Amino acid sequence: MTDEREYFCECIRECEKGMYALAFGILKNEEDAADIMQESIIKAYCNLDALRDKKKFRPWIMSIVHNTAIEFIKKKKPMVDIESQWDLSEEDPCVDAETKLTVWEAVQKLKLPYRTIVILFYYENCSVRQIANITSASEPAVRQQLLRARKMLAKLLDKEDFTA
Repeated sequence: MTDEREYFCECIRECEKGMYALAFGILKNEEDAADIMQESIIKAYCNLDALRDKKKFRPWIMSIVHNTAIEFIKKKKPMVDIESQWDLSEEDPCVDAETKLTVWEAVQKLKLPYRTIVILFYYENCSVRQIANITSASEPAVRQQLLRARKMLAKLLDKEDFTA
């Protein structure tokens, strides 16, 4: 039991930034995202025996976060939109912080499910198959949503005179 608890805690630590980013990307509210993250961790721990393949922990927990956030939105229709900055602690030497922030702000302007798809694909490096599993969508639907999201982002970034 201790080994299972340690494994769970280690996996959560490895996934926590991504879990928060996904929850925040869906909810656009820091407090709600933190609450959803906590609720998702509790759900995951209580259902850890349902995870058959330990190597698939990340997509499994991201699916729980996604579903919990969507449930939250359905229960609470009016959302408070609190703007927040993306954690830029992991600096990419090729892209400056201002560019990352501009792109993140554009991503936040996308509607669901496009915002979720972009966060999972670009920020969490999930494959199309993993995104399909997390969002309960088909792989062709995820590919189509990614294509549409890219077009929407290109328009948003062009409007902001953003040049890459």
